[in-house]
Amino acid sequence: MIDPRLPLHIQIRDKLMGRIADRVWKSGEALPGEDRLAEEFSVSVGTMRKVIQGLVHEGVLERKQGKGTFITSAYERNSMLRFVRFTNPSQSRIPRAKILTLTVQEADAQIAEKLDIKTGAKTIYMHRIRLDEDEVILAEHIWLSHKLFSKLIAHLQKESPPLLYPVYDEICGVRAVRALDELAMDHMPDTDAALFNIPAGSACMRIQRAMRDLNGDVIEWRISYVPSDRFHYTVEIR
Repeated sequence: MIDPRLPLHIQIRDKLMGRIADRVWKSGEALPGEDRLAEEFSVSVGTMRKVIQGLVHEGVLERKQGKGTFITSAYERNSMLRFVRFTNPSQSRIPRAKILTLTVQEADAQIAEKLDIKTGAKTIYMHRIRLDEDEVILAEHIWLSHKLFSKLIAHLQKESPPLLYPVYDEICGVRAVRALDELAMDHMPDTDAALFNIPAGSACMRIQRAMRDLNGDVIEWRISYVPSDRFHYTVEIR
């Protein structure tokens, strides 16, 4: 229940978030116009615009120039592949994924801290690679809370989907919304260096990611490695 003592724009924000959590609108789907929403919630267009802008800032919604406001599709906006330089950048295919390891583990202190769970709690650990044709271009180590994602195991034992965030939503009802990525130069771990067919300890870019859901809770901790000659990232500053 929404607390009526809260400021009006926060009450409306919480109501919209409730609808998004209930899948009234799917990922990538456009919201009704601000004027229509304002009329439905009996507020001014200015108040509704303030609510929507706040959700855009939180990463829940995204504006597309000339098209409208959409539910964020995290798997489109937050793909790790944006850090990879492709041999043929004109090709639009999605590199396939191959899961090398899928196990249930007890969280050590570091993973427990990253996922905000108790040390020793069950986690799902996944080691997978992304391939452009037959060339390995990305190695990923992924940890998930077993409590949230237990239904995922049976699916991943049979399938190796290239995009995980839509699967999290479809199978487990967990919507990935906002990612925090930390990039640093590192030395490639031996196990991953062998996959890239490069010398152990070669220079690489390490990307550490905390992915959050609609409530701002961390749902996934991921460490990815890209060889230094494959790393590429472009930022547009306005």
